[in-house]
Amino acid sequence: MLKHMMCRSTTHRKRQACRLAVQGELQLPETAIAGSGIDYEAFMALEDLARPYKYTEQETLLYALAIGLGQDPLDPDQLRFVYEGKSFQSIPTLAAVVARSPLPRTLPVNFNKVLHAEQFLTVHAELPTSADLLADTRLTRIVDKGADKGALIYYETCARQRSTGEQVFTVGGSLLARGDGGFGGSGDVARDPHPMPARKPDLVVEIETRTDQALLYRLTGDRNPLHADPVFAKRAGFDRPILHGLCTYALACRAVMSTVCNYKPERIRQFNVRFTSPAYPGDKIVTDIWVDGNEVAFCCRVPQRDVVVLSNGFCQLA
Repeated sequence: MLKHMMCRSTTHRKRQACRLAVQGELQLPETAIAGSGIDYEAFMALEDLARPYKYTEQETLLYALAIGLGQDPLDPDQLRFVYEGKSFQSIPTLAAVVARSPLPRTLPVNFNKVLHAEQFLTVHAELPTSADLLADTRLTRIVDKGADKGALIYYETCARQRSTGEQVFTVGGSLLARGDGGFGGSGDVARDPHPMPARKPDLVVEIETRTDQALLYRLTGDRNPLHADPVFAKRAGFDRPILHGLCTYALACRAVMSTVCNYKPERIRQFNVRFTSPAYPGDKIVTDIWVDGNEVAFCCRVPQRDVVVLSNGFCQLA
């Protein structure tokens, strides 16, 4: 039971929606619930307030190792993320895994047909290597794309230091609930994707992922069997376990940080992407980067399979 989940409305219908939401578990892919239909007002009344989160240097170190940093242990630029020395720093996308509210994954929709569509991040100050946080999570908009196209559900988590109330980061994303469109519409519209430049990329970064990359990354908190169990992955329609979308997201951040930012993570203030296709452990992920002042556009592709795995990437620099 999600004891921190609250509703802003006191009507019976909205309280019922809250009860439906809190009955689920964070990970539902193997025992997905049947969609009960979207009640826009009830969904938008859901909120998960002042939920405590705490992470330590150990989680920060593990996250960096899980996205391939430290493979050259003599490289001082990589070492600062995998060794708690004087120059120890965290990767901005760590925010995506240290404050995971159960709210988005406990909505009464058909999770057999849900895709993680987008990921957003705003860092208000340099992300600390350890923190004791309180976070508030809400749904921010629900877009009815039609009965045959589904609904786009946006969510947002705002995290602050527990002791001072200082804002640390805002992280969010969208879920495409393909089986829950046609609920009648709300007037909400989808966020415009960041446009991709027409010119050739200014920088191209290649990162070879490990064949055990997903097994490492799942230790950061997402133990969905889709990323580890070959039998489960085949039942889901994949030849083998796929890489976590948030791992690919982190690899894109690593590519931008190591080149445009010269390994200075504090320069990254926003980092947004759209997920377009899964990557597999062992893939070579190529990140194309366009730099226009303090705005960076990027996309990630896997040349061996001729697929784009992340698109419409946007990074705002300090």
